[in-house]
Amino acid sequence: MKHKISIIITTFQRVHLLRWGLYSLSLQNIPWDFETIVINDGVDDESEEVCNLYKDKLHLKYVFSGQRNLNKESTWRVPGFAINIGVKQSSGDILVLCCAEMLHINPTIPRLTLPILENPKLLGIPLGKDDRDGAFLDCIERNSGVFDLDTLNRCANLYTKMPFLMALHRNEYFEIGGYDEDFIGIAYDDRDFMDRLLRNGCDYCQTEAVAVHLYHPRAEGYYEGEGPSAWDYNKNLFFSRMGQIVRNQGREWGRLDEAQ
Repeated sequence: MKHKISIIITTFQRVHLLRWGLYSLSLQNIPWDFETIVINDGVDDESEEVCNLYKDKLHLKYVFSGQRNLNKESTWRVPGFAINIGVKQSSGDILVLCCAEMLHINPTIPRLTLPILENPKLLGIPLGKDDRDGAFLDCIERNSGVFDLDTLNRCANLYTKMPFLMALHRNEYFEIGGYDEDFIGIAYDDRDFMDRLLRNGCDYCQTEAVAVHLYHPRAEGYYEGEGPSAWDYNKNLFFSRMGQIVRNQGREWGRLDEAQ
């Protein structure tokens, strides 16, 4: 059976990191038909110019899905909203969900994808490293993408059971109705998405794919109640809907025209 892989990459004010993510992805030899879809769910910046550098090599399609309101966090869509758009724009039977800031160390796409070809209920996850202090990013920027193992090993371990970089079958994504588009801003949308996949019979498959989550300022502690009060809405929504596997029922989700 012929398979097609769709690599879905979301970006939001990550131009400098997207550049490294696409560069590292372009070094891979992917043995199947594949496409790369980059969704810019933020401001109109240089992301498209970066994507054009890899348009042919990565069979890349750039999608600007709408400018987020940078002044009112409560009106923001969660990143999962952009992933829904990317999935609806894609045609692959295997999806690889990826953040712009992931740097691929080895052939991540083949290694993440192979288990799903044998068992569509598996979720392919990588061995992850987290560049928390920026030392790894500084290293590759100084050395044109080259890094040493010591710098890599000094990165913290990354919890990879959230979809920073994950492969899954398209049917599994659609069976649960994608990301719940009632979430806003930030937090709990990934946790909710993964909880529903697992409740629907999926299971993690640890692979030998290796990737580094490149440094960028990030918020910590919101699951412990230390985040802004605006995130309480998502927390309450997550717990109130726990156990309800299918979302976005009765409406068309992943609509690009509603995101403009």
